[in-house]
Amino acid sequence: MITKVQERTLRTSAPPYAGVRLSPLEKAMLRWVTVDDGDRVLDASIGSGAMAEYLRRYMNCEVCGVSDSMEDVREARSRLSSCDIVFAPPSDIPWRGGSFDTVLIKLKWDRDTLMRSLAEARRVLKAGGQLVLGATCCAGAFSRFLGLGADLEASDVPDRRELMAMLDSLSFQNLVWQRTGLGTGVLIGWKRKRDPEELLA
Repeated sequence: MITKVQERTLRTSAPPYAGVRLSPLEKAMLRWVTVDDGDRVLDASIGSGAMAEYLRRYMNCEVCGVSDSMEDVREARSRLSSCDIVFAPPSDIPWRGGSFDTVLIKLKWDRDTLMRSLAEARRVLKAGGQLVLGATCCAGAFSRFLGLGADLEASDVPDRRELMAMLDSLSFQNLVWQRTGLGTGVLIGWKRKRDPEELLA
């Protein structure tokens, strides 16, 4: 949460990735995530479950996952039998609002689906919770060459400025873009302590 960063009470380095095969983008996301023991973390694009396994094993988090691919759900459940992993679209996350300290998303959808998924991520985050978005930060054709967002058309891949504008429109604050390698970056944002809707109520 935001106060953890300000007070510098979090761990400054993650343990080695021994025993868990992670992509460069997943390693980058884990480098920038802010978690404490016992935090509830949602991987909203769980894939094979490698990132969730790392969080569970080395960062002592309670991890849940969502995927719109039944194959990914089966694979993730096979490696994380004690975690709650569900088959659902990321734009309709089946948890109550304010359920998670952190939400992780790897960009793999078109703009409309991504916007709905980010709105859902905001809904399930606790006030002051962290969103970590792993994304491409290069032109669509080059990102397809690298295998990043390969199933999207070049015109469907939002760039860094668009992603920051999306999070800003959803009232995320303290947005930071970290370039993490050739063609990849991590966008970090924090849900406001109090939502604008709550202030108007």
